[in-house]
Amino acid sequence: MDKLRALHYFLKVVETSNFTQAAKAFDVPVSSMSRRIKDLESELGVELFKRSTRVVRLTEQGALYYDEVKGAVAALSHADELVSLQTKTPSGILRITATPGYGEACLMPVLVKFRRQYPDISLDIQLTDQVSDLTRDQIDIAIRVGVKPQDRVVSRRLSDNNFVLVASPSYLDTHGTPLNLAQLNDHRSLYYRGPHAVLYWQANINGEWRQLNNKANIISDHGGGIVKAAVEGDGIALLPEWGIEKELSEKKLQVINLSDAEVVISRAPETGIYLLYIKPKYQIQKIKVAVDFLITELGTG
Repeated sequence: MDKLRALHYFLKVVETSNFTQAAKAFDVPVSSMSRRIKDLESELGVELFKRSTRVVRLTEQGALYYDEVKGAVAALSHADELVSLQTKTPSGILRITATPGYGEACLMPVLVKFRRQYPDISLDIQLTDQVSDLTRDQIDIAIRVGVKPQDRVVSRRLSDNNFVLVASPSYLDTHGTPLNLAQLNDHRSLYYRGPHAVLYWQANINGEWRQLNNKANIISDHGGGIVKAAVEGDGIALLPEWGIEKELSEKKLQVINLSDAEVVISRAPETGIYLLYIKPKYQIQKIKVAVDFLITELGTG
């Protein structure tokens, strides 16, 4: 039995929860994939999957085996790639994950230029709020919003993550511009829903934090949709400056400054935009050129 091939098949079935999709990924018959995994189960003496007509799920032993072999197979693939690509033009599949809002507004536009510069690199982009484990998942570069990561990864700060209260001029002409927290409470608000909860606005008043309970006009997990709603006059939004530079410059949105407090999205002392990667992977040409390119294009110091 080709155990390494069987392990790759096993990992793909876990990722897809489907033998047919996993077989398509390797361009092999489903029967061949199923047979290799049965051989692996026979060698181990355990059942790795519970199979039914509709779903494939890991057994308890299968989940334990997956946790143990995933990192080892990824490390072996990394070693193979590192050696084979050193004398070649940067190429291969580059896997990047980013926070959806930042990915749409900032990352995707610069990747158009990257593709022209490195046509032999294929991009696999995941825009998601789910945090990947770069030491185990098949991700080369992650771009995350928040506090500086305390992890076994290299983190390069791209920019600040400042939020500002904004509304369209038409909304402010109709409803007035709030000058303080009390007046802000009377306005319609546009909220972003994060992966775990709605991100209600926070204010620090005389050293004490307070969550604002403004009436929500719109709640959405799509940052671009909130920007559009603000531009169209649906209410006041608290948005990152990096996501509304165009709207501010074109005067489609106007910044609101309160006299008695600064409204923020998080109580964390400092947040930013960070590019993350595993240090050994920087030796792989496709990752090195991508890291350097993204820091140059997206970094603001």
